[in-house]
Parts: sequence; structure tokens; C-alpha cells
Amino acid sequence: LLQLSSDGKSVIYVDGPRVPSMSTAAAAAATDDDATSTTTANNNQEGLLLLKLSQEQVRSLAHALLEAAAMHLEHKEPRVRTLVAKAVGAVISLNEPSLQEATQTLHNSILASLHEHLKAGRDESVKQHSKSSTGALDDTTGWRALETNWQGLAAYIRASGSQYSALHPLTPELLEACLYCCNTHVNRHVRAAGIAVLEQLVWIATKDELVTPTAPLRQTVVAVLKVSLADNWSQVRMAASVLCRVLWQQLLQYPLEDRNVESLYPTLLPRMCLNRFYLAQGVKLYSHDTWKLLFSDGGGLEAIAGTCGAVCRYYVQMCDADNHAVREAACQAVAELATKIGSHESYAAKLQPHVPTLLQALIMCFHDESWPVRDEACLACGQFCRAYPEECRSDLPLLKERWLEQLTDQIWSVRQDAGVALGDALLAYPTEMSSVILETLQTKMRAAKDQAPMTKEQYKAHVNDLEAHSEQQLYSCGSLAPKLRKGGAGRIGCGNCGVTRPKAPWEATDGCIYLLREVIVTGTEHPAQDGCLLLGITDETLLPLMQEMADVGRVNHFAQSDDMRTTLFRQLPIMARALGKQRFKRTYLQLFCDLILQALDSRTESALSQHAAGQCCEELGALVGHGIFRGRLDDYQQPVYDRVMQERREQNAGGHMMMEAFASPFGPPQTGGGFGASPFGPNAGAAAAAGVPGN
Repeated sequence: LLQLSSDGKSVIYVDGPRVPSMSTAAAAAATDDDATSTTTANNNQEGLLLLKLSQEQVRSLAHALLEAAAMHLEHKEPRVRTLVAKAVGAVISLNEPSLQEATQTLHNSILASLHEHLKAGRDESVKQHSKSSTGALDDTTGWRALETNWQGLAAYIRASGSQYSALHPLTPELLEACLYCCNTHVNRHVRAAGIAVLEQLVWIATKDELVTPTAPLRQTVVAVLKVSLADNWSQVRMAASVLCRVLWQQLLQYPLEDRNVESLYPTLLPRMCLNRFYLAQGVKLYSHDTWKLLFSDGGGLEAIAGTCGAVCRYYVQMCDADNHAVREAACQAVAELATKIGSHESYAAKLQPHVPTLLQALIMCFHDESWPVRDEACLACGQFCRAYPEECRSDLPLLKERWLEQLTDQIWSVRQDAGVALGDALLAYPTEMSSVILETLQTKMRAAKDQAPMTKEQYKAHVNDLEAHSEQQLYSCGSLAPKLRKGGAGRIGCGNCGVTRPKAPWEATDGCIYLLREVIVTGTEHPAQDGCLLLGITDETLLPLMQEMADVGRVNHFAQSDDMRTTLFRQLPIMARALGKQRFKRTYLQLFCDLILQALDSRTESALSQHAAGQCCEELGALVGHGIFRGRLDDYQQPVYDRVMQERREQNAGGHMMMEAFASPFGPPQTGGGFGASPFGPNAGAAAAAGVPGN
């Protein structure tokens, strides 16, 4: 995610958020002749400008830049100060002996300005209230040149390289100032700039400064990472992720017995693990690559199992974080422990003592105001019950209540994942859950028949009613809580805001379709057990449920019926494959042929529902045989089937051609040209090892 120079080090963070950049090497591999010739011309033009300057002219220009940098170091315009930081790095990189005195003076000026700003604090004359909320102060103004002082110092260190340590020994005052700005300062830009300085210091650090646990630099870096890897701002979290990778890269240069990494694992591994699930894609993907770099030869699971206590304590803490995105990531990370540690023969016992604490944290998130958090907590609870059934048994009554409530939620993905969790619970507790799930399917599958009538025209008029949707309360994304309000257990969102949309009966039917899918997949994969009708499920039990699902799919008296049928059409092929070709063709295929073809031939069915019906038709035909499927249709339905299959063949052929012609810089590497190795692709690590910038 960073631009890299020829020496493999990242450039200084001065131009705002870090974004993927196409490297020169990748651009050279492009097959587009015009793009290649343009790039070459630009590079040659820049080279000619440098060649026209004599050595004396370069020195004169450098002196002028140093004077301008010293003059504008505290310029009131931040863009000018940013250019000062760039100029500092450019001049120092010349490594000109005649400039040593001037650069030393500039370095002292940067440090003096830095300490002066830290001592003076915020400029009260520009402190102002944020426009978006009454009484809240913004955190970005009033800090003058503090951020760009750090950027200038980082550029100076990077350009000086290892010579910096000889000319400017590292002082406790600088490390203390850096620690304060990275961990405590309210301005996120200042925090990120301070981390950039530490990043450059790690690049030039000696072996003793990195591997000795009591070394001041190592202690400072670890203290910063402990806080910054969990920063509320993705910008700072990204900068900390870069610093974390640089630290590991430098440590990996030395023999394993000299690294002293065991003392780093309890602090860094929990944060690195959780960031692999963080909402911001840059942080998530970069953290994944860092993990693969650190444990390229395996051993990651063993390291997590060895620090299980620290990992669990951090995850529980993050389950109660203020940021809903952090709580969501924490639930995913906890679920990973259940699936990878809990299912491992050697390591499952190490996680076992922490299961009650982790489960309580998940149950707390199960009641969260943010539906993505509830969604992930729902899945995680099911996975923990499957991995540790006895440890979770005491909470089963509460979990059953929450799972069944989620099954009828207003959000479709929450309903789907509740079905998945109930499927996991069925495997963990076959006897207890079988009767509960069967009763739920028998009573709630038909709920859509009780939905209040509403035509599509009435529904469209309702959603487009300007008066009903103007001048209303704003709400946070992913939450029904009022925007910027804070409540509950000190978390973002308000549990007492009273804002909920009533659940609709058809949503219960929709959730039961997902649940029936899980019952069929689970019941056909596992043998029958005494007292459980759903494992090794028989046609005697399943046929009435499938008939009810087909029957309720025909209701059409409310606007969202198309959405419900879309769910049915998408899940039916999964059920059919789980039942097997012969069993599905013999007993269940005929139940759904009329429903699918009716949706395909309807003039009022939604486009999504018709597309799902076409996909369903194609997949079922591939399973049982297109000739057999077509033979089950009447004379009127067969031409509809033929038309839809022809359209899908044409769409699939056209889509394949479009995908071959399209090359995205954010997709996987393209063969034979394109944009080269993508920083987000699976070969990002190999590209970085080959010196390709942007990873």
C-alpha cells in the first residue's frame, strides 16, 4: 500500500492517506504502446533537466532550498510546510559535504520548532467548534507546524540513512516526544506523522537497538504499536501497521535466537490478528500480508496458542470498544479462535479455559445496536457451541432465544447467518435443537401468508414520499442509533433511542428458507442420531417442509414477495445438491417447476427475482440434466425455458469476454501485460520480494 523507493523503503507520509500506486516496473510490463512511450518520455524529460545542471548549480540550488526551508518551516499554509518536508529530504539525499553545516542547522531548527510546538500546545486563537455537532471541538486545527515538523524530520532521517545515527545520536527527549505524539496527541495527522519518524528510525537502527528488550527505541516502538494498532482512526492504524511490518522485517534479518520475539508476541500478535478483520480494506489486506511475511514458514497457529491468554483478553476488550467497526472485527477474530484453535487437537485445550469469558463477550455483542456486530456475534456463538459444546451448554437457552430472534431480523444477511448458527448448534446439540428448529420451520415458514396486503404502486409511493422522509433524524451506517449519539455501555449508538422498524411476517419466512437450507445441508452430511429427526433427515420429515416452502413462494399480495422468492431461488440449488441428483429429481423437483417458470414468464416480477430464477433453472438443469428438467415442463413452459437458457448462454459468453478485456489495478495480476502485480492480489508478497513498489 506504500510507494517504495529504489532502496525498498517507503516514502514519507506527507500527501494524505496512503493509496495503492502503480510502480514503474509494473508500468513497463504493460502492453499498451502509447502508455509505455508516454511513461518513457516523461522519465527522459526529467532526466534531461537534471543533466543540464552542473555540480555547482546543484549545490547552489540546494543552498537555496535549505534557506527557503528554514524560512518557511513554520509557514501558516500547511501545503507550503509539506513542500518544506519534501525539500529537506531531497537536499539531504544529495549527500553533499559542503551542505553538512547548513543541514545540521536545519535539523536543529526542526527539533527546536518541534519541542516549541509541543510545549506551547494548541493555538487557542484557531480552536473552533465542529460544524457537525454542537459543543464538539474539531481535532485538526490549531497545531500549526507540529505535523510537518515530524514529516520533515522523517524525510531527513530517511535521506541520511545510517549516517543519521552517527551525526545525531538518538536522545530520550526525542523518543519521549515521539511517544506522546503517537499515543496521546488528539490530532490524527500528528499521530501518523510521529509514527512515520519511528518507522525511519527502525530502518536505520542497529541490531542492539532492535533485539534488546530494554533498548529505548524498541521499548518506544512497542509502546506506540500497542496503542496505535488499535487507534480509532484508520489512517493512524494504517501507519502503525506499516511500522509494525518494518519492525518485523528488520528483526527477521537476525538469527532466530537473537530476536527476542517472545516478549513481543503478547503485545503485537493480538492487534495484528484483529486488524486482519478490520473494516478498512487497506488495513485489513496489509495486515494479512504482514502476517504471511512473519509466518511464511508456518507457526502462526502455534504462536497464537502460546499467547492465548493475551489474545483472549484483548479480543474481549475490543468487543466492548466504542467503535462499532472494531466490535465487528473483534467478533470475527473470536470466531476464528473457535474454528482454528478450537478444532485443533493439540491447541484446543489451551483455549478451553477462556471459552466462558469469550462467550460472554459475544453475548454482549449479540445485543449490540449495530446489526453488523450482531451478525458476526451470531455466527461466532454458533461456532463456539460447535467447538466447545459442554462449555457453552449453560448459555444455550439464551443463545436459542437470540438466534431465533435474529432469524426474523429486518436485515437479510442477519437472517441468513442466524440460520448458519442454528445449523452449527444442531450439530453441537442434536437432541435439544432438533425439536426447536423443526417447530420453528413448521410454524414460521408460512408467516408470509399473514403479511398485510400492499401493491407495488403503494409501496413505491410510500418510499418516495418526500414529506415522510424529509427533516428527519440522521442515523449511523450499520446502526439504527442516531448519528453521533453515544449510549449503552459507553459505545457508539444508543440502545434506548427507540428507533426500530417493526419486523414483517415475510421476513420470518425468508429466514426459515435459510434455516431449511442449513438443515438439509447438515442433515444429509451427518448420520442419523437417536432423538434427532433432522440429522440423516428423511423424506417423511422433509417433504412437508419443502411443500410449505413451495406453497408460500406463490404468495403475491405484497411488494416484497419478489425479494422472498429471490431468496428461495438462490437457496434451492444448494438444497438440491445436498439432497443429491436422484433424491431431488424423484421427490422434490416437481414441487418448484411451476413456481420457477411462472417467475421467468411474469411481466411484474422484479429483475432480481427473474435473474435468480434463471440461475436456479440453469443450476437445477445441470444437476438433473437439462433434458430431464425440460421434460418435466408443459408445452407452454418449454419455450420459456428454452428462451431463458439461450439468454443465459449469451450473457455468460459476453461476460467472459468483458472480464478478459478488463484489467483492474485492484484485481489479481494479469498475464501478458495489464497493470502488473496488484498490491491487493494474491502475489503481492512475491512482487514485494522482487522489488515491485506498491506492496
